[in-house]
Amino acid sequence: MTTVDVDPTSTRQPASVGAGQPDFEERTDRLIEKAKVLIPTLRARAQEAEALRYQPPQTVKDAEFLMDALTPRVWGGQGLGSRALCEVARVLAHGDTSAAWTLAFLMEHSWMAAHLNWDAQKEIFDGRTFILASAPLTPAGKGEKVDGGFRVSGTFRYASGLWNATHTFLSTMVTIDGAMTPTTFLIELDQPGVTVNDDWHMSGMAATGSASVTLDDVFIRDSYSIPLEEMLSIDKHPGTSHEEKFLRYPPFASLGMMITAIALGSAEAVVDIVKSRLGTTRAFGGGTRQDLPQSRMRFAEAWEKLRCAQMLYTHILESSIRKCDAMEPWSQEEIGQIELDQTTIVHLAQELIGILCDGMGSSPYQSKEALQRYRRDINVIANHAFMDWDLVAERSIRYVLGLGTRHTDMFRSQVTAQGGVANDRIAGATDDEEKTMKAAVLNEVGGLPAAGEFEAPRPGPGEQVVDVIVAALNPIDVRLAAGGPFGPPVVPSVVGSEGVGRLADGTKVYFSDAKAPYGALAEKVLLGDRSRYYAIPDGLDDGLAAALGTSGITALSALQWRAELRAGDEVLVLGVTGAVGQIGAQAAKLLGAGRVVGAGRNAETLEKLKSDGKIDDFVVLGGEDDAAALKAAASIGFDVVLDTVMGPAFEAALPATKMGARYVVVGMSGGTPTSSIAYPFLTGRSVFGFLKPFVPLDEWEAAYQQLVGWANAGQLSIEVERVPFASVGDAWGRILSSPHRKLVVEI
Repeated sequence: MTTVDVDPTSTRQPASVGAGQPDFEERTDRLIEKAKVLIPTLRARAQEAEALRYQPPQTVKDAEFLMDALTPRVWGGQGLGSRALCEVARVLAHGDTSAAWTLAFLMEHSWMAAHLNWDAQKEIFDGRTFILASAPLTPAGKGEKVDGGFRVSGTFRYASGLWNATHTFLSTMVTIDGAMTPTTFLIELDQPGVTVNDDWHMSGMAATGSASVTLDDVFIRDSYSIPLEEMLSIDKHPGTSHEEKFLRYPPFASLGMMITAIALGSAEAVVDIVKSRLGTTRAFGGGTRQDLPQSRMRFAEAWEKLRCAQMLYTHILESSIRKCDAMEPWSQEEIGQIELDQTTIVHLAQELIGILCDGMGSSPYQSKEALQRYRRDINVIANHAFMDWDLVAERSIRYVLGLGTRHTDMFRSQVTAQGGVANDRIAGATDDEEKTMKAAVLNEVGGLPAAGEFEAPRPGPGEQVVDVIVAALNPIDVRLAAGGPFGPPVVPSVVGSEGVGRLADGTKVYFSDAKAPYGALAEKVLLGDRSRYYAIPDGLDDGLAAALGTSGITALSALQWRAELRAGDEVLVLGVTGAVGQIGAQAAKLLGAGRVVGAGRNAETLEKLKSDGKIDDFVVLGGEDDAAALKAAASIGFDVVLDTVMGPAFEAALPATKMGARYVVVGMSGGTPTSSIAYPFLTGRSVFGFLKPFVPLDEWEAAYQQLVGWANAGQLSIEVERVPFASVGDAWGRILSSPHRKLVVEI
């Protein structure tokens, strides 16, 4: 068919079609009933699908009547909603879990296409009512804004239905207006530079074809892009002009409910299968399973878990539809509760399937049997990012208790944009508030920042403003201002990457990675989704709290997370007179190192560190034979080396290590090695590079909390020099000169 010519700016009232309307409900019921015809076909093809590792093409063809269920009616689709998606997915799972997963995602992704730019929608649905698309939305790879669109490269994983698809959505980080922005794209798979990878080898959900796709500098037009936050929003994407209310559903009320429905349908199928076999399947050497009291008790337990899951599912599906169709905002407590309920249903399904399979002997584990396939599939679903109990339960109960979001939370900006806990959502500035602030402003790449005025930040959804108390200075700040390592900065912009300040509710926090162009050296800083901030304890000096940030976390995580320092290890710290080195030496002792040796060029500072008990011995570098001096300083050989300088010191230190040593490079102030390294000194040793973005966020936060705990207890310290804001230009010039203390600017 050919799409109609539609003007999205017409006077037609948007979002008018949804639950409760007789025609809508009747069409939904008919589709759910019609989907049941596929159950025996999906069951019969399940073994073939697992061998293929995706759904047989005929299966997708047989299910074409489902594919446009969520496509808006203006494009010729059925224009249905959450009940149709979830109940169809639940029905299909009675045939096969992997098939239900694939077909439901393919249905849902035509709905996602209706979130795109209107011109893109007209092209997508020209002559068809649906597309077959996968959608790995977790940002990966890299994107660059170019004239007329974007160029995208990278590998994007977990693209469910990829081998049955003609298109794929994917997301990557793109610098837009000076800010790193997660952006979603829709692309055709059949084009140069796109490779569908054969890397889906799973024991469960094996027939979903959820492989990865690789792009090599692929151009994507502007109209086929949308910021991920808008894609996931209820009111920011172009699809809000459609009449269907389902176009305004958030992911926890659409995608989350769909996955829950598949798990529930799978559990129902297993209960049906086992119930039908209890009277015919015999225990070894005995009667039928239903004659065994233990088997009846087992079935009773599974039966009641299923009933609980069904009732909870019905409740949250109906209540979420009512809430979404009424276009009511979701509080964080409500979001936490529905996500916790969904995960609970999935894990009830996993438990009851395990209970029943464990009580049916070995026959269900024949490769042709559906029971073993259901068990493998549900185990994988229960570990999906949306359903991982460890992740979701912690996050959700935090929302339920009103404790707010953390920067590590999935779809955090989408959650906070719905409303809810005040401590994570700060209103924008009023007309009476200051529109400018004092700041250290960089006006040219590689230039010297100067104290001046800069526009004060105003937060959007999911963002907040911090009133800065002090900002720490780091060598990386100079590198970033000069255009490395991630490319030229936006100018004008505020410099600085970390500091200490107060949230609107008065909480004092350490923060880093502010949202560009707002750096730490200003009266106010803007924190976004990629920012990090952690509460600091009362009584801890602000300057010390800032000093323990990048320098301290780098030192501790390099030793603990990367080098896996063990009690009794002999540790060498190269560049121990700098901030990272000083903190690293103390952290090594607190972690149980048997002996800590520091090395550096400033003998006076080394003597003081030893007299203060921060190191056990030291080596003054720059002598005639540093390698011999370092080797002589080791008892047998160093187990761990924390290298903040590299250069010639790297060459000198390696021979002083022993077999099994872990050598971590965290800085290169001394440059690159000037000569080759003898092979015997590399044998049996692990040499690691270290970069902040590679450290897991939970490790980064745990390291900071450990450091401030030590500092607050008086077990760890570093000299802090507080610099007046007016002298920021002079302090900037001292950052790279190894001042042997931490420089922090008073705002």
